[in-house]
Amino acid sequence: MKLLFLVYDVDFEEEVQETLKEAGLKEYTLWERVLGKGARSDPRLDTSAWPGFNRLMMIVLSDEKWEEVKGKISNLTRRPGIRGFVWDCEEVVG
Repeated sequence: MKLLFLVYDVDFEEEVQETLKEAGLKEYTLWERVLGKGARSDPRLDTSAWPGFNRLMMIVLSDEKWEEVKGKISNLTRRPGIRGFVWDCEEVVG
């Protein structure tokens, strides 16, 4: 299994949701308001100096599904303001 983290500027919500729908990814956990600074973007700290914030989406998927959707996710994360991270997921508990 894989664990996919998508961190993105809230302004890209529609594009992220469209990509997930096209990829058939329906289950996720969403962090609504994530603050930080990435290597390819300005800080998003929701302050007057650094306005805006990000969202973080966590998705667990099978290795087979990851291979199927990897291209769509890679295309999405090429944009500044959207970043993806993938880890091996040993198991889901519960």
